Amino acid sequence: AKAAAEAAAAKAKAEEEARAKAAAEAAAAKAKAEEEARAKAEAAKLAPTPVDNITKSMNDLLTRLDETVASRDQDLKDLKEENDLGEQGIFKAPRPFKSITAENAALESLKVELNNVINTRDEEIKALEKSYKGSINPADLKMLERLKSEQLEALKSRENLMATLEKIKVATEIERKRRIKRAAYDNADDRYSKDMATLNRIKQTTPASRVPLKEEDFDFGEKQSSNIQIVKGVKNTDSGYYLVIAVHNNVDKRDEFVRKVVSAGQSNINFFYDENTSKYFIYYEKFNSVEQATRALQSKGDKPYNGRMSMVKIEN
Repeated sequence: AKAAAEAAAAKAKAEEEARAKAAAEAAAAKAKAEEEARAKAEAAKLAPTPVDNITKSMNDLLTRLDETVASRDQDLKDLKEENDLGEQGIFKAPRPFKSITAENAALESLKVELNNVINTRDEEIKALEKSYKGSINPADLKMLERLKSEQLEALKSRENLMATLEKIKVATEIERKRRIKRAAYDNADDRYSKDMATLNRIKQTTPASRVPLKEEDFDFGEKQSSNIQIVKGVKNTDSGYYLVIAVHNNVDKRDEFVRKVVSAGQSNINFFYDENTSKYFIYYEKFNSVEQATRALQSKGDKPYNGRMSMVKIEN
């Protein structure tokens, strides 16, 4: 009986030890598995996520847009410097020709590409949000978070770059108008110099006519009104009242008329150019008051070149 009791006790002890050992091993295995799971999740959070094709395309397009902004900003700076120096009388060689049409077309194409990629990413995010709803997978959640963050950065970059482009566009238009205005003045001065050189050459080289000239020998050009005509903003010519004897918009006809007037004996012939109408007004008398000019007009005489004399007032 005693031996049987001892055997039973030994068996119970062995079974208890086996259960305790099994429980301990199970607990250790569970703890190890949980630790490995936690480590794996942490590693997933820290691991770099591969860049997908859409992200790469978006980054490339934003880089190209940034380069476009930088290029146009440099063009603006160069144009402004050219204008500033030009106003100081300092010549700077213009930059090589660039096709504005081609540049604008390239920019519009780039904007369309970028917008399309951003819209594609929007659709992808919406699809993933729907697919991952309720998911606790760290990798899934991390990817969705990354895509949203990249999208916000892309939208912000696009907005800033487009705003900068608009400012550059406005400033460039101002500088282009400055250059056009400056070029117009330069062209006007150049034309005036050439016109005066031609006028002096005609006066110096035209001989007196061997036969008396008649009114029909003169081409007076555009017929003028009997009322006083007002012309404003005539460069290189003083304000006042001018007795105009002919009006031409053709240089050859202007010169031919001037030659005949000189050959008829009037050496004080002159003309001014109206940029608003692109016409030459030919005259030989100028007065400071309308009364003086009116008296001279009424006593113009019968010179053949005075047949269509009219009064023009210059207001500068």
